Amino acid sequence: MALDLFRLLVFVTVVDRNGYSAAARPLNLAQPTVSHHVSELERTLDTRLLHYEQRAVHLTAAGREVYRVAKVMLREQERLGESLDDLAHGRRGRVRLGASMAFEQGYFLQRAIAPFCRKHERTRLSLRFGHSRREAQAVLDREIDLAYVLRWHLPTDAQFELLHTAELTFMAAADHPLSALAEVGVDQIAEAGLITAPQSGVESSYYNQLLREFGLDSDHSVLEIEGLQPRVFAAEAGLGVIAMFIPEYGRDADRGSLRPLAVGGPPIKVEAGLVRRPGEALSSSADAFAGWLRGLTRHCSAQN
Repeated sequence: MALDLFRLLVFVTVVDRNGYSAAARPLNLAQPTVSHHVSELERTLDTRLLHYEQRAVHLTAAGREVYRVAKVMLREQERLGESLDDLAHGRRGRVRLGASMAFEQGYFLQRAIAPFCRKHERTRLSLRFGHSRREAQAVLDREIDLAYVLRWHLPTDAQFELLHTAELTFMAAADHPLSALAEVGVDQIAEAGLITAPQSGVESSYYNQLLREFGLDSDHSVLEIEGLQPRVFAAEAGLGVIAMFIPEYGRDADRGSLRPLAVGGPPIKVEAGLVRRPGEALSSSADAFAGWLRGLTRHCSAQN
């Protein structure tokens, strides 16, 4: 069948905007024209895709499948345009990377991102941070090329490549009383108070599970803030202690006014690595970044 990409775009916009009139504005079309394109798409496919009732769009089973495939086709069309634009401007490609919020730290930009960009200066890198499961799903949904994540409740069809472990490390401001101690006990951290993500957050249960291994729980939180960097700023302001995941290649990096606390007991480590779409080859640019990150982590593991 010959599918019209523009009609697929109209259909997706109607679903995303939950209505024909709402879709007409961003598409710069009249509402009857929007309805016409959806009707013609249904005629081409010889099936009903959606119905509108009680002021809401409802997809049929066929409509859900068409919507899923249409999103993929439209993303691929967008990527083709970007690739042609890269060639026209002399760029060698681009990498769309999603990284766990755990790596939203200076050492990752200093040790991984900056050297890669300097060596591949004609490659455009697009970087975003989010929850591990969400970024892994974004790879499967073709929103991004690669995800650098913690191995926690990832989608079952995600292809995970283990790169290294990261150690759960408690940090406090340099002038915090705990930073001056040769060894810090769990009870002292509990008394100082933890700065944590909101308990309703996507990965809060995972972090709480790890904290319980230290003998801490959500009751020891004195401040809840969404996002790693705001929590870092709060710790730098002396508002409490923050727990962060630090890989080997980031352990000796400059962390500003924060200092790692010498907490007794065996370290708690989590696995981290890359997620890609199974059965698909990476673009040359994405493959180059994956190789760069592999080399970085292997070098640090060999040194330690």
